Amino acid sequence: MNFNLLFEKGKIWTISNILSLLRLLAGVLLYFLILNRQSGWAIVLGILAILSDYADGYLARKRNQVSELGKLLDPIADKVAVALGSIALHQAYGLPLWVVGIIIVRDVLIVIGSLILFQKIQRVVASEIPGKMAVTVISLLLLSYLFRVTAAQKPLLILTVMIVFYSFIYYMIKFFKILLRNETGEEAL
Repeated sequence: MNFNLLFEKGKIWTISNILSLLRLLAGVLLYFLILNRQSGWAIVLGILAILSDYADGYLARKRNQVSELGKLLDPIADKVAVALGSIALHQAYGLPLWVVGIIIVRDVLIVIGSLILFQKIQRVVASEIPGKMAVTVISLLLLSYLFRVTAAQKPLLILTVMIVFYSFIYYMIKFFKILLRNETGEEAL
């Protein structure tokens, strides 16, 4: 695995990468805030994390600072924040464990696929709209538990499961297309 590709000169300490790192740290803090039922602070931090998720990609493109490191940090920060937030909400607010399991299993499989692709093609495959949609819907679900908006919880549970499966299938198809294209030298179907 060529880590030099990740640490391209001039594209390490960009605003986008710093936002992703801060979101990674926010995930840890979010866990403790939720677990200690500091919902006001958890909500503020959660909303800031969601906004930073959209801002980091936008800023990277706008400032021409898209990097392999950023394409790796962004989804990892999302996955850590969502996993820790989900676990804490299960522990403190009753988010069903099976939903936490589905979210975490999907994310672990996507990370494994990303590592395999990085090893094969020597670049990080960036997150796409289905992944961003999944993070947004999952965040809304988590916020519904944090705000205790019970009327929204069941519809958001259903929507979360649907978008998680959709995004997983989307990424699985993309994974195999990239592998096939890489092995045959031709564009996959």
